[in-house]
Amino acid sequence: MRKFFAIVLVSIFLKSCNDGDIIVTSFNFEELPLNNCGGPGNYVFFIINGDTRESISLKLSTQDSIFNTQETLNFTLDGISNFVNYRTYDDEITAAYFCNSVPPLSPNVNVEYFGASGIATIDKNFIFNDNDNVPTELEFDGDTDGDGLPDLYDFDDDGDNVPTGQELDILDEDGDGDPFTNPKDTDGDGTPDYLDEDDDGDGVLTRNEDANGDLNPTNDATDPEVGPDYLNPAIAVNNLITEYREHTYSIQIDVQVILSNLVLTNDEEQITQETLDMGIKQNIQSVNVTVTPILD
Repeated sequence: MRKFFAIVLVSIFLKSCNDGDIIVTSFNFEELPLNNCGGPGNYVFFIINGDTRESISLKLSTQDSIFNTQETLNFTLDGISNFVNYRTYDDEITAAYFCNSVPPLSPNVNVEYFGASGIATIDKNFIFNDNDNVPTELEFDGDTDGDGLPDLYDFDDDGDNVPTGQELDILDEDGDGDPFTNPKDTDGDGTPDYLDEDDDGDGVLTRNEDANGDLNPTNDATDPEVGPDYLNPAIAVNNLITEYREHTYSIQIDVQVILSNLVLTNDEEQITQETLDMGIKQNIQSVNVTVTPILD
């Protein structure tokens, strides 16, 4: 992300400049990454420009985790719990300056502006992945099996207890290396197996062609030469299965930090900025979620 912050410095001491003078300068963090460290009680987001030996940082002292919900969060800068610092240094600066429990003694700060007024917005993007080999943009925008998990992060889209990833072209029969381009359609009804609750079209739900009741129809084969019963239309034994398999999906959390109506001051000058986009930190946190949907 490109970040170039044009800032207006206004002298608040008339004796330091002529009446009405405005000093124009800039904070140069172009193409530099947003970094973070800390956790509840001491979140820190910062950008470092090593060439110019300057940094801008945001500290948030909220005790709540800011990554566990999708909602956008707004924090008021108060100069005590939540504040911004802009600094220049006499030597190279590294992440250790912000992330060590005890700040390093060097480098020394040459110039510092303190931000105690404005709003810090934490905008989050949750990226769900069920690892089922169906591209996210091609997942059905809904919940095929009605189990409460959208297909986007349901590893068994049709609820037949056979993972979607196993119902695609896993043998690469078309030779294109993509298991999704020609997913299996055992009964030829036009609905691919991964969205078909009765894969072989024998009138018995795939989920119920589970003779041993272990929630895995793939290991039940009355005729091993043909294969599992749920793919063999000649076998239509209905075993009532009332449970779904355990599901696991992952969430990648990206965060964008935006400062608005920011006022930074030091002993002589005041910096104002209507909007300052600190950038996006991708994959700031990844979590795996395990859940067993209820079969109504």
